[in-house]
Amino acid sequence: MAIHEESNSSLPAETIRTVEIPHTNVKLTVSFFPTLTERDVQSAELYNTAGGKAIFLRFDPHGTILLEEMTTRDRGQYLVIVLNRRPIGSWLVDQRITNGQFLVEGDFTDEEAKKAVEEINKLGEKDRQ
Repeated sequence: MAIHEESNSSLPAETIRTVEIPHTNVKLTVSFFPTLTERDVQSAELYNTAGGKAIFLRFDPHGTILLEEMTTRDRGQYLVIVLNRRPIGSWLVDQRITNGQFLVEGDFTDEEAKKAVEEINKLGEKDRQ
């Protein structure tokens, strides 16, 4: 799991990439390097929504700071959520997030969401040891 910031398409090609958001046909240019990854997550859990399962993320202190900085500077731009190297959704930043919590809704099955939660939590346990 990774969260990439929308970037300016005039930046050098080696620092950006274009991704297509599922079910929208929207193409966004994003930073090649993610701002947040599963290593910044303290815990992940499944969350029920009307559209199916979502992933509720709680970031560690470092991730909380990065999320707040990102949602402050990127207001009006998109964040792109990538799962297993595949863009699964985007979020138009319309507010600053200061509590370190983020709900990931996107193009993934309930089973993929469950597996992602398990992998994120497993990695988090490994990093805390």
